[in-house]
Amino acid sequence: MKRDIVEIYKECGNFHQAVKESGLPALVAHVKLLSSGVLKIQDKIKYGSESAKLGGKAEELFQKLVPEAVDANKYWQQNNPKYDFMYKNMTIDVKFSSYLKSRKNENSNARYWAARCNGSANLYVIFLENEKNTDEDKKLENPYILLIPNGFLNTRQKKHFTKGSVFFTDFQVKKDELNTMLDEYAGALGEVL
Repeated sequence: MKRDIVEIYKECGNFHQAVKESGLPALVAHVKLLSSGVLKIQDKIKYGSESAKLGGKAEELFQKLVPEAVDANKYWQQNNPKYDFMYKNMTIDVKFSSYLKSRKNENSNARYWAARCNGSANLYVIFLENEKNTDEDKKLENPYILLIPNGFLNTRQKKHFTKGSVFFTDFQVKKDELNTMLDEYAGALGEVL
């Protein structure tokens, strides 16, 4: 009798090893592991859809920029649906969006980004592709970074951003400012609570 792929993966923590031990085809194993919510960031990057890979890479970049942040997916619940990181007294959801072209008018050159914000985190750190890239490895090179408090979004749907939007102009931070801004926000939030 073959063992369950989810249980094998939980024991060994290695996608390839779990596939080998389960005897399942890699695609079937990936679907089962993805739907169970146990895949690690690295597995999302190696084996996920393009958006899952880029989301995983954005989470990695955030962890690199904010090393003190605690990865909720790693320590509390895999693929935590409410937020990705805890930093001081705040929950942070990390998002990524490619630079998209409007489909409404094919002749238009209108560009935008979109991110699904579920309304559960205190803050959203949204990495936006700097310019349209066909090379997946370059999509997170010099990204725009938006740091948006939940109260400003008021949505549980996909939020659209353009270069002229208030979110883009008023909530953009540089890579080297991210830690400082998070610290300032954590201090202000601590005073309110």
